[in-house]
Amino acid sequence: MGGIEKLKLMLVMAFMCMAILVCYVESVNETKYLPADTSAEHRENMLRVRMHLYCQDRPYKARKILRTNYWVLENYVMAEHGAIPCFSSITYTTHADYRYLDNLIPLLERWRAPISLAVYAPGTDFVSTLNSIRWLLQCAPQRDLVRAFVSFHIYFNALHMPSAVPKSEHVLKRKVDCKDEAPFADPELPMTYRKQHFLNYPVNVGRNIARDAAVTHFVLASDIELYPTPHLVERFMDMLGRNPKMMKNNSPHVYVLRVFEVEQNVTVPDTKKELKYLLRKGLAISFHSRLCPECHEGPRLKAWIAAKSSDVLNIFHVGQRIGSAIRWEPIFIGTQMDPVYEERLSWEGMSDKMTQAYALCALGYKFLILDNAFLTHKPGIKTTVGDIERVFLAARTYYMISRKMVNELRIMYGNRWGCTI
Repeated sequence: MGGIEKLKLMLVMAFMCMAILVCYVESVNETKYLPADTSAEHRENMLRVRMHLYCQDRPYKARKILRTNYWVLENYVMAEHGAIPCFSSITYTTHADYRYLDNLIPLLERWRAPISLAVYAPGTDFVSTLNSIRWLLQCAPQRDLVRAFVSFHIYFNALHMPSAVPKSEHVLKRKVDCKDEAPFADPELPMTYRKQHFLNYPVNVGRNIARDAAVTHFVLASDIELYPTPHLVERFMDMLGRNPKMMKNNSPHVYVLRVFEVEQNVTVPDTKKELKYLLRKGLAISFHSRLCPECHEGPRLKAWIAAKSSDVLNIFHVGQRIGSAIRWEPIFIGTQMDPVYEERLSWEGMSDKMTQAYALCALGYKFLILDNAFLTHKPGIKTTVGDIERVFLAARTYYMISRKMVNELRIMYGNRWGCTI
């Protein structure tokens, strides 16, 4: 090798070393968002996640959007965390109307990471929604958590607009008398505008709004009444940091959380050990096991329950939505690249996650079931689907899905063997 060739090789190697060093320094700088008391092990795992996870940081700003028949005030109230690196956390994306905002505090106490919350507020419900948000920000004992982590998005039908939409900074400046109860805490809540005008709850519009607004790569699209095990975000990131190959897996996959219900006066379990105790005592059951057990049990539930528990998160089993799990509608940590929720479906019509579940199956998604993390519904076990009108609407919805939407899904996502609605 001549002198010129050696010089070229040395220059190439020098540039490569500089690139690696710059990337490492950037990674170190981008972990400054971590709390000062973060363990060295977790900090190292986050550096590995930063090095191996390809994602693009997303802008964090407020904007107004017309989404089909709905106006959306995205990031109407912004969290204090501001713009954060896409790799740095998981965003819990969820939805509600103002009557369900009592769930936000227990959710936050366990999650302690970004939450993207879409609140449905047609007509005069908009005022009650603003009053509820202001109470949470100014009066809730855990208001620091609300301010730090929650991004509020408000949406309403274009045909059911509020009388005015003030700038958020003007709304937030108004002081709340904290001696008053929160609007959502009134045991005799007034009839909502939505009920007065017979509006169905557009659950999937809210789900998509919240997910689209998330600034992190990973999202947990869930319901506001489902509370996760504490430390889930940190342990999930540690799992990825210990297993960088997971982030290089090119086959589509999501990370599934088992879901459970507990009796009305039972404390939500923090650990799998506590959950197993409640299951043995008959104080907890698999989610909706009295309504639609095949919708949430998924594969190997009994083995999952029997498996030894620990504080370390791993993959328990890799499943698919075929065979005995053909009607499975798992809740999972995924990304914004996953199929969207069908916005023509409503909460009242049920089956609102079925079309997405089919799309995941048709695209060949693997469902990586996590072993020591789960979701628990707000205490109180549901045993009925509601009034007879909802039963009839559910039947009409299923007919629409099976006769019309399934053909659309097959055109868009394909028709893989074993996948069905």
